Amino acid sequence: MVKNKKNVGIVIAIIVIIVMAIIGIVALLLNNYFSNRGLEKPGEELGYDIFIGDENAPVTTSEDEGRNLVDELKAINVTYKDAVAWLKVPGTSIDTPVFQGTDNTRYYRNDRDNIEQYWGENFLDYRCDINKLSDPMTNIIIYGHNTETDNRFTPLLNYKRQEFYNTHKYIELATLNGLYKYEIFSVYSTDTGFYYIDTVFGSMSEYRDFLTSLVNKTRYGTGVEITQDDSILTLSTCDYSIRNGRFVVQARLIENP
Repeated sequence: MVKNKKNVGIVIAIIVIIVMAIIGIVALLLNNYFSNRGLEKPGEELGYDIFIGDENAPVTTSEDEGRNLVDELKAINVTYKDAVAWLKVPGTSIDTPVFQGTDNTRYYRNDRDNIEQYWGENFLDYRCDINKLSDPMTNIIIYGHNTETDNRFTPLLNYKRQEFYNTHKYIELATLNGLYKYEIFSVYSTDTGFYYIDTVFGSMSEYRDFLTSLVNKTRYGTGVEITQDDSILTLSTCDYSIRNGRFVVQARLIENP
């Protein structure tokens, strides 16, 4: 009887050891899988991509300029009240409505009809007030996926090349209140350790230090001066060339309605 209990205990111990070994091996394989691809592990901060997009995909250029983006936004806003802006980077295929939910998950993997869609929609950070673009100490943040094609924010990666920046220096953002124009002052790759998506600043000096940190990150000089009196726009997508990477394009407001 005692011997049987001892045998059962040995069997259970062996089973536990085997199960723990399997769990350890699976965890190691998953960690290597993500590490080798410079990816985040699933479940990390929403609002960002965790899968690989092709940054070398051909980028469609656009000559469809001079349209009334405010009217286009108003037309889509009739059906989709979350469509709060229209973003256009002249000369590129970034020409799209921007949606805003009550958090940063609504449009991450769902489209405007709330149907699951892998690349979601381009969306405004829920903390930002679209009606206060020109207010002091304002950082308006728009997220878009880096996809296998160029139908979201993949074209931003062209700003890694200064020659591209030299011919694409401006961004247009239409709201229901009118058209705003921005001038790019900083482009860079970073990781999630750099908090470029701050929206709350305790003082003007804190905001000034924040702007200085953005200028210091730029991968090449733009020659654009920025001061504490400037309101800024941040476009953010993933950069898969570094672990937990982000590619960021930031611009200062130069024209408002």
